[in-house]
Amino acid sequence: MPQAAASLSSCEQLNTTTMDSDNFNPPESWKRTTSVMMIRAEFKDKDIMKTECVARNTVKTTRSELEESNNEYEKVVERKKGKGFVEKLQKLVTEDPSKSSTKLAEELGVGNTTIQVCIKEDLRYNFYKRRKGQILIEKAQQNRLSKAQKLLNKLKHPVHNETLWFFSDEKNFTQDQKHNSQNNRWCVKNPHEVPIVGQTKFPAAVMVFGIISSNGDVMPPHFFPKGLRLNSEGYVALMKDVVAPWIKKVAAGRPYVFQQDSAPCHTSHKTQKWLAENLDDYTSPNIWPPNSPDCNPYQPDLMQHHGRVEGQDHQVLQEVSEGPGQVRLRQVVE
Repeated sequence: MPQAAASLSSCEQLNTTTMDSDNFNPPESWKRTTSVMMIRAEFKDKDIMKTECVARNTVKTTRSELEESNNEYEKVVERKKGKGFVEKLQKLVTEDPSKSSTKLAEELGVGNTTIQVCIKEDLRYNFYKRRKGQILIEKAQQNRLSKAQKLLNKLKHPVHNETLWFFSDEKNFTQDQKHNSQNNRWCVKNPHEVPIVGQTKFPAAVMVFGIISSNGDVMPPHFFPKGLRLNSEGYVALMKDVVAPWIKKVAAGRPYVFQQDSAPCHTSHKTQKWLAENLDDYTSPNIWPPNSPDCNPYQPDLMQHHGRVEGQDHQVLQEVSEGPGQVRLRQVVE
């Protein structure tokens, strides 16, 4: 026995030196096998813990299993997550991917950690959050495809090579600070030191309209009156008094296309008639795909500023008015 212990000790020193030099982290099965060998060689728990970098409870559990099995080495070192176990877990996950690891552990009679390790190492799966998306029936898919093809053709084959595109969008900004209780944490000793996120019953809000051009020009934000419900008359007045003069000033005689989404006040007969009579060109309802914010390069930047503004306590008009100067523009039409 002393000879075996000395031999094992020499091997451990050699392996430890090699592993330290390579920063190698051996699999748990190797550690378990080595722990059993060291227990049989009458090493103390403290020495096994130091050599294998394992917890005392792990060593005690291995020692107890070895005693209960009458020192049957093969039975103790046998991998707990055998092929049959992995197949059962795979079947359960396939039948119901929404089932939690805790529920899977209860059904299979193992620990939660065992399930998590098996899912990650054996099945090569991960738990992901479910995403939200637009419901698209077959008719809606065909409609979006048809409009997207028309829009792409309009972008790739303009009537004039120097055609400018003006992208527009509206956004509501509220004064109440937005926060995510799951992600937005506060690192302190006492939970009573965490500041309160103030909320009001009727938060102040402002609706903002903005435009950027394909060359990077940014129109100063237009603030709608408080409580205004934008309709066709109000939108046409906005186009006539604010948008059209700015667009024509920036275009300076060059041909241009004005983009707008499919909001009701944008697609009304009165609005469409005014746009056709007073602008060079615009995206009509039969060209712009519905529910497609990714088609508008202004949308991501507006949403980014919206997140910055609503993520802190602020004065709405002041913060929003400073936004256009901070917008990161990109060339969208080559």
